[in-house]
Amino acid sequence: MNSKEFVAKIVADNQALFQASQHNVRAYFDSKPAQEELVEHFIGRMVNERMNMVELANKVANAPADMDPKELQLLSKQALDEANHFRMVKDVVEYMNGGPIDVKAAVEHELEHNRGIKGAKLLSKYECDTDEIAMALYQLIAEGRAARNWSMLSSCVEDTFVSNTYAKIARDEKFHSKMGRRKLLQLCDTPEKQARVLEIANQMRLDLFEINCANSVELADTRAMIEQAYGKTTPLQAEIA
Repeated sequence: MNSKEFVAKIVADNQALFQASQHNVRAYFDSKPAQEELVEHFIGRMVNERMNMVELANKVANAPADMDPKELQLLSKQALDEANHFRMVKDVVEYMNGGPIDVKAAVEHELEHNRGIKGAKLLSKYECDTDEIAMALYQLIAEGRAARNWSMLSSCVEDTFVSNTYAKIARDEKFHSKMGRRKLLQLCDTPEKQARVLEIANQMRLDLFEINCANSVELADTRAMIEQAYGKTTPLQAEIA
């Protein structure tokens, strides 16, 4: 299988994760959470954006001297996008809160108590700072899932400010996912690399589903959808949840 065919398969195999995650997100917002709960929910989203920003900025700062300038430019753009998302979700939190929040306290609390249910945690778990394949998969899968989730969120919430904010974030995440696809097309040129991609991709999808359930709701049919597509979760995934 050439790299184009292989990456097309990876993209197709992501769809069960994306669809299950979207269903969970819709169910969460359809349940009409109380305002106080929503503030806490979006604080979690805000801190995840900040974690992404920090991890990607570190990757840019530590980029090897021989990194392709185009790739470095794209990675820098992604880090800036995440910084913008951090600001944008902070604006959502304060809008819903009816006033300013203590951002430092919020960040410290989330990192101490809820780090395990943050998608950005996977950047360090999969050593994306040094592993090109893992980084490309994170962009393709995690950012692709985020694009679908935030698009769903945008369509679920009735408030125009929140909806428009997340529609913009969803568009950025879709671009980040395309960055991962672009890199995988370059990397997946041998059976050995393709086998490794398959192994990491399946594990990452299971991790992301557990994180999605922890941050929204878990529906019986979405769990069944995931297990049919990728197999049952293991203690490693339960650890993240």
